Amino acid sequence: MNVNIILFDDFETMDAFGPAQIFGMAPEHFYLNYLSVNGGIVTSGQGVKVWTEILIPEEIMDILVIPGGKGARRLLHLEEKSLKLMKEAAEEADLCLMVGNGSALTAQTGLLYHRKIADYDYDENWKRMFTAGLIRVPNIRWMSDGKYYSCSSTAASLDMSLGVVADATDIDVAARVARKLGYAWDSENEEGILI
Repeated sequence: MNVNIILFDDFETMDAFGPAQIFGMAPEHFYLNYLSVNGGIVTSGQGVKVWTEILIPEEIMDILVIPGGKGARRLLHLEEKSLKLMKEAAEEADLCLMVGNGSALTAQTGLLYHRKIADYDYDENWKRMFTAGLIRVPNIRWMSDGKYYSCSSTAASLDMSLGVVADATDIDVAARVARKLGYAWDSENEEGILI
């Protein structure tokens, strides 16, 4: 399966590379693509530079990952073209994974209207403005609503990604990835409820 990770300047590094690490540990099942609206080098909020291919929504297959970060605010305010391309990409994907305020980007496309998302820690006024029409579920690390998976934090993106690996392949594959990483994954906690 293809895992298409959309990047934009000032994305949160681990929001993208946490899931990349999980999917990348099972190369027999997943192939990683790094994409951006214009292609070329994109720089994370922590200064990591990543070479990306141009996002062509019609070519998106399988899994789409949308990280959060400071750059999400700029996209929401200034870049209508980017949001249009993200909407088209999310529509093409079989699964759409959103980390933190990456769900606010997807919300602005209208695709999440009346859907549930895992609530994330961010400015409450900002969330009300950009996630209107969504049902934000508190006290949960990650969840899915149809093909849309969301998580509350960077750390929760690991559990969410392992859940997707288990759903897309087999729970044994996800458990093997977690073991290789030395990550204590609670496979019994299917939708990441905080306990």
